[in-house]
Amino acid sequence: MDDSYEEFARDAALARTERGRKRYKEVMVSEPPPGISVFTGQGVVDSVFAELWDRPGLSRRDRRWITLACVGAAGADQPIQSHVTAALASGDISREEFQEFVLHFAYYAGWPRASALEMAYYKAVAALDAEAGGGED
Repeated sequence: MDDSYEEFARDAALARTERGRKRYKEVMVSEPPPGISVFTGQGVVDSVFAELWDRPGLSRRDRRWITLACVGAAGADQPIQSHVTAALASGDISREEFQEFVLHFAYYAGWPRASALEMAYYKAVAALDAEAGGGED
């Protein structure tokens, strides 16, 4: 293979990773995970955050709602907690909106799944309030 092509491909991959790490930090309001595996490196950072969250057509807020519904429906505790915290910490979704979301979600996806979202909400609010030194309900 041509050395210039390999250099181009390497530079493109590095730029994609840099874009993904930047978007991850904006979306998740935390440092991105180290790219120690194919799943977190090429999967989460390079694909999900460098590509999916950066696409035109939907706002970050729209993508938040979709993601919250998906992780809530999947019942995946850690992603639920991470995305609930990020949605509230970023200001993309207000506390009042989130509480209404949980109630609406309960009717369509079931009360046990909504309960997991609600518990993640209370945990996120407590952490965010402690970080801020107090706060709202």
